[in-house]
Amino acid sequence: MENAKITGKQLFALIVLFVFGTSIAINYGLSAKKDAWLAILLGTIHGCVLYTMYSYMSRQYPGMPLTRYARMIVGKGVGWLIGLLFVLYFIYDAARDVRDAGELLHISFYHQTPLIVLNVVMVATAGYVLYLGIEVLARIGEIFILIIFALGAIGNVLVYFSGIVDLNQLLPVLENGWKPIFDTAYPDTIIFPFGELVCICTVFPYLRQPNKQTRIGLYAILLAGLLLSYTIALDIAVLGADIAGRSVFALLTMISKVEVAEFLQRLDPVALFTLIIVDFFKVSLLYYGAVIGAADLFRFQTHKALVFPVGIVILLLSMFIASNMNEHLWEGQLSIAKFQVFITVALPLLLFIVLIVRKRFVKKT
Repeated sequence: MENAKITGKQLFALIVLFVFGTSIAINYGLSAKKDAWLAILLGTIHGCVLYTMYSYMSRQYPGMPLTRYARMIVGKGVGWLIGLLFVLYFIYDAARDVRDAGELLHISFYHQTPLIVLNVVMVATAGYVLYLGIEVLARIGEIFILIIFALGAIGNVLVYFSGIVDLNQLLPVLENGWKPIFDTAYPDTIIFPFGELVCICTVFPYLRQPNKQTRIGLYAILLAGLLLSYTIALDIAVLGADIAGRSVFALLTMISKVEVAEFLQRLDPVALFTLIIVDFFKVSLLYYGAVIGAADLFRFQTHKALVFPVGIVILLLSMFIASNMNEHLWEGQLSIAKFQVFITVALPLLLFIVLIVRKRFVKKT
């Protein structure tokens, strides 16, 4: 553990940027077609429930990372194995997000640049920041969230002024009923990205006012969820549900259509900058969760000794995780259905239930 402290504003910024992550770039929730925005709202509500559970457990063991209080809840042996599963998950998820960023850059502008070079830049940058400490990442997040919001506001104005928005493409609402929405929300828009917030449990110990972490996190999740829902609705209003669903990076496709007075056009670099920045923060927080968790499990005195080796693992996994983008996206859907639900919902729920039972049992005895 570091000797560091972050403010409530910095935690808010980190959570918002994390939730944006890769979900704002890819065709998130679009299996629900025109009602994707509703599926995201449902995911946001359940994301708040998951976050409340994560925060509650953390507050029972102040100053401890997830991997440590897991051992205190269910015992050293089982708790150590659960902690290891969390660390492996953080590494896997970070590798997926590194691959997302690399593919985004490769497909958009850097066609001749080898994918591994783009991935190395992302991992090396995140590793350098984490080596400096969580306070540095938090301060950078506090700055960049303002930049992201400013760019988003400008981008929205240009999209509307370009005259490419057709709200009729969002109609009719609930054309196929609630079933496609529930099928998309459970588990897709709940786990990705809200369930992934389990890695924030490794940041909670550094908060100056831990009694406010639940409220701060819920505000951040609600804001990010509403903005994600709005963004997907705007993608559909511009591109149509079919084209948006077929686009690998729907937001980038939408921005490429902006043209105002035959002067303002080709805003793709600005959108790409935004997408890479939010993905960087998601990668960094997952990376940090893996490093802090591994340092705790294997009793390292400082997390800095693990930044480089964990980064190498993330980099190699990002390259070998899939042979192409289509396989990468397919594997992501498969991992949500079979693996991520277990790690982000089932295991925390198990810890939560055992914790509640133990608290009541101790009180009675």
